[in-house]
Amino acid sequence: MKKIQTEKNLPELIYDSVVNAIVEGLLRPGERVTQESLAERLDVSRLPVSQAMQRLRDDGFLSAVGRRGLMVSVLDENFVAQLYEFRCGIDLISAGLAAQRVTAGVRKRGEDIIDEGYAAGKAHDLPALIDADMRFHGFIYELAGNTFILDSMEAHWNHVRRVMSDILIVEKNQKQIWEEHAAILDAVLAGDVRTAETLARRHVETASKWLQQEIQGCREPLKRSGSPINQF
Repeated sequence: MKKIQTEKNLPELIYDSVVNAIVEGLLRPGERVTQESLAERLDVSRLPVSQAMQRLRDDGFLSAVGRRGLMVSVLDENFVAQLYEFRCGIDLISAGLAAQRVTAGVRKRGEDIIDEGYAAGKAHDLPALIDADMRFHGFIYELAGNTFILDSMEAHWNHVRRVMSDILIVEKNQKQIWEEHAAILDAVLAGDVRTAETLARRHVETASKWLQQEIQGCREPLKRSGSPINQF
């Protein structure tokens, strides 16, 4: 992780850096996070770190452990289920609107994202996979042309990124995910509203099922490292 060099919006930059580390698996669920370690790693003072950590706790990325400590929050099955119920509705509506409002000239942009997703999978590049996945869905939301959709998803974007990292890290899921993306894109570009909506709904429902199965299978005591942030 690169050290932060600018003083502009420092708590926000620290927040983004920690979220990215959680999404990319550099900070694992249950791992302790301290103000001192973050300040040292990022080469910043403790005050903006404290401000960022408070927001990270408020947003659910960090949670209390012990008397005064914080750790990376463990994904909660109920939270994931509710997030994906919300996404199911948003993605269905977005795909349908995108199919109605798609314009000439966007095909290459969509196909480029699909190609980048397949390439990231072949390279086993998890950050690139997450980025391509987020850009694909952002592309569909943009085509939908509804600012309320964009604003709603922006508010939950980092949580979606974190959850998607748990799906995409499993290699067997990657091919199916990008095949589903390609099918959604084809339906949108063809202006096939019903098919686009159906495929978008199934895509989210499948991801939700995978995640909940994984969470149920991982209910075991967390192994805590003696050092708060060894890899971050």
